[in-house]
Amino acid sequence: MGGTFGLRVRELREHTGHGEMLRGSVTVDQRYAHYQHERLDLRHPRGGHARFLAVPLETRFRSYLSWVADGVLEDGGKRGMIRAMSDLSDQVEWHAPVEFWDLRRSGSPEVRQGLRQVYHRDPTVHRLTPAELKAKSRIRYMKLPDRLKGWIWWHLQKHSYPPPRHLR
Repeated sequence: MGGTFGLRVRELREHTGHGEMLRGSVTVDQRYAHYQHERLDLRHPRGGHARFLAVPLETRFRSYLSWVADGVLEDGGKRGMIRAMSDLSDQVEWHAPVEFWDLRRSGSPEVRQGLRQVYHRDPTVHRLTPAELKAKSRIRYMKLPDRLKGWIWWHLQKHSYPPPRHLR
């Protein structure tokens, strides 16, 4: 811990990326994600709620800041930011509205330092194509129980593993 203040500040700058901004983000990449996130008047009878990214961020931000701060001297906070953004992305699976599960499994965390990508995780479910959205829309308006609609969509997507228990 020896050295002058100037040397210690220089060392800290090296650890934190020479002043480049460390940024974390979570993208939920479905065409209707913004609509579902912002519309507080929508009902979600199968679970989830609007503001599915904002609510976990508002309730967990102190933990996220703590994780980043704990690692600032080791790696500039990168590991903490990766942990925070991965956790926020995982929160989408708990908080996003449930209809066919594609919105809940669309969270994709990313961490950047300056222009360089430090971390990226692809979403579990890809962005639905116009044809998939059209097929989903047809199922939505069928006069069938919601559970059966979810089960049908799950199998139309050709999943190789069984659907979650509530879709059976």
